[in-house]
Amino acid sequence: MNVFSAYKESPHFSFLSGKAVYIRCLLWLLLPSVIWSFVFGGFYFCAEPFVFPFIEKRLNPKVSFGLKILWIFVFLIAMLASWNIYPAAYNFYFLILMGGAPLQVVFACCIFVFLMCIFLFSAPYRETSAGFKKSILVIGGCFIFMKFMMPVLGQSDGMIRRNIIASSPFVFKVLVLDAQSKDNKFLGPTNAPTFLNHLTSAREVPAKIVLMVVESWGESQASLSEVKKNIAQNGGNIIEAGFTDYHGSTLQGEVRELCSQYIKLDARPNFSSFSGDCAPAYMKKKGYEVLGLHGYLQMFYARKSVWKELGIDNSYFRTDLNQLKTCPGRFSGVCDEELIRYGVDLIAGKDKVFLYMLSLSSHEPVASSMLHMSTQYFQNISAVNESQIVARNAVGTLVAALSNKPQLGCTEAYVVGDHQPPSMGNSDQLQAHQVPYIRMSFNCHG
Repeated sequence: MNVFSAYKESPHFSFLSGKAVYIRCLLWLLLPSVIWSFVFGGFYFCAEPFVFPFIEKRLNPKVSFGLKILWIFVFLIAMLASWNIYPAAYNFYFLILMGGAPLQVVFACCIFVFLMCIFLFSAPYRETSAGFKKSILVIGGCFIFMKFMMPVLGQSDGMIRRNIIASSPFVFKVLVLDAQSKDNKFLGPTNAPTFLNHLTSAREVPAKIVLMVVESWGESQASLSEVKKNIAQNGGNIIEAGFTDYHGSTLQGEVRELCSQYIKLDARPNFSSFSGDCAPAYMKKKGYEVLGLHGYLQMFYARKSVWKELGIDNSYFRTDLNQLKTCPGRFSGVCDEELIRYGVDLIAGKDKVFLYMLSLSSHEPVASSMLHMSTQYFQNISAVNESQIVARNAVGTLVAALSNKPQLGCTEAYVVGDHQPPSMGNSDQLQAHQVPYIRMSFNCHG
């Protein structure tokens, strides 16, 4: 059949004749939901495909064909944006990082494009009745209406709303609103609170310094106050805490903290242009040994080479830490608890050392088994999503590890989020456009 040819439809809705046609049609319409659910590890419903069968016969066949091609690209952009991969950074990601991308993401994108190409030329709903098309239009329309009405009803961050996917408005926001509001503001050096700015403004620092950038950590003013109280009650001396602006993905968060620079990943950044002023170089000039730990692959984000450019010569990644327990998730790697305890043990026998750690386990989607892990902190503080629970667990583990090792001597630790959880980016339940930081000391007297 010619993809642009006209077709006839029955005006009646009946499942009694041609059941296979309707089943096949529903499977195609649910395919984007299945792909999204597979990639993000939950149950999600993509409502927009349910509109296509009804509107297709009202459009010129070539226009309809073009519309579906456009929607496939919109869906892919939305899926990648939900991983904090934005269009301006495609060159950086796909030319430099693809070799280290999680297999699930690469596989999902490829299989989706392949199946949707078949979908373009087969469109099984051509053979369904007008009544069926109207019925699924009503279903899709109701879900879309529900998603956009829930903020009006005060449910902007409800699970139901988050699990209904409307790709087109989201992509419009990604391509237009976010680009206009952020790109010009978040570029170049910053005087905002960062680890480097705190470090260089301190009158003196102890012999052991720990920086931990926490994956997908967000808090509100109220919840951060509760986190601080818990830390103070369990051996940590809070020096300073608050919020700092964030922009982009994890690598951009790392550079923000280590170098007090906001960068844009529109091409491979020239790290060497400012790396001499970053925290690792600053600490090495003061006689500190510099170590870096991360529980995932060194090739992802080209992190080993990027860290080396930033001055972290001694780095340890998943392949270097095979003796440590791994945790599940889309980015399966060394468990945060294992990594943190290993890092603290690593610096115990050193005189002057700066330890940089990047956590992993709170990366969305969070594996359900991660939520059952115990932590001695923050149990009485309500959480707005799963990644917040696991991110706090990493902070609590670091507090416990440093508190329980008085032989370390005076140690200062700085914990900060890289970005908010992508599923709740700029939620009104978190500090708008900002991530929390806490600067604290342990075993320091006088």
